[in-house]
Amino acid sequence: MNRLMNRESPFYLHGEIQDHMSDYRDCFKQVIKQREVLQMPFFHASTQLSYRNSLVNHMRQICINKKLTHCTLHLAVYLMDSFMDCHNIIPEKTLLLANVCLLIAAKFEENSKNIPKIAELNFTVHNRYNIKEYGRFEVMILDYFSWYVMFPTPAHYTHYYVQAAISKEDLLLTEERMRTLIYKLHDSIVEYLNQIIDNIHYMQDFKPSLLAATVIAASRMDCNLPVWTQQLEELTEYTSTDISRPLCTLLMNKLNRDMTYPVNLMCTNNINYCTSCNITYCPHCQFLQKF
Repeated sequence: MNRLMNRESPFYLHGEIQDHMSDYRDCFKQVIKQREVLQMPFFHASTQLSYRNSLVNHMRQICINKKLTHCTLHLAVYLMDSFMDCHNIIPEKTLLLANVCLLIAAKFEENSKNIPKIAELNFTVHNRYNIKEYGRFEVMILDYFSWYVMFPTPAHYTHYYVQAAISKEDLLLTEERMRTLIYKLHDSIVEYLNQIIDNIHYMQDFKPSLLAATVIAASRMDCNLPVWTQQLEELTEYTSTDISRPLCTLLMNKLNRDMTYPVNLMCTNNINYCTSCNITYCPHCQFLQKF
């Protein structure tokens, strides 16, 4: 999962195939924009939020071991978060929920030979569930989503936006070789994609397409490139002003995590909101957000 896209994925395309599909890019943009509107409403009402970090880490480790794509992981986390938001899952079944959401996501995102088997998923939780439980839970989750789970996530949009992440003009602004710059940008994008699934507030407060554009912008900053370009604006249909608030939020949370000092030393008052810098934070998970 260190790469943005695996060769085994049905969405992996060689360069020459991508060139032939250039005529369909506008259609693709229109389709994923329509799918974004179909996302489930999110109320942040889950009673199982205390289990979320361990469940996400559990799914991430399976994706690493099975070399599944970031799209699979992000879709699985989205399905899990949305389902838990409207259901009260007993603690003993939370790992079953995580495994089934990952299984559903893999069926939609991965090549058939790379889809994890139920026995493999069950082995990761010490074979605590039986096969029938996986089947019942899978049907229950699909029924909840009306059997439609083709939701675009930040990872999906990032795959689409990455085609404009580096321009020819960027190469004139740096002494880095093209290959080195691509590797640096790639690693930064992966880091931010992991960051945005680690905290549920990102999914609650920002559209996937906007988050993906923000990931590209933050990664360009890490590579000492201009934050935004005309090419990215045309592709994403977001301006530098549009991404300014989520970009600030993304960078603040990265800084807060890396510095590991109490967030209330940065910004706080009695209502968890600082009127001087328009920053609020969640007292439960210390998520910083710019308003």
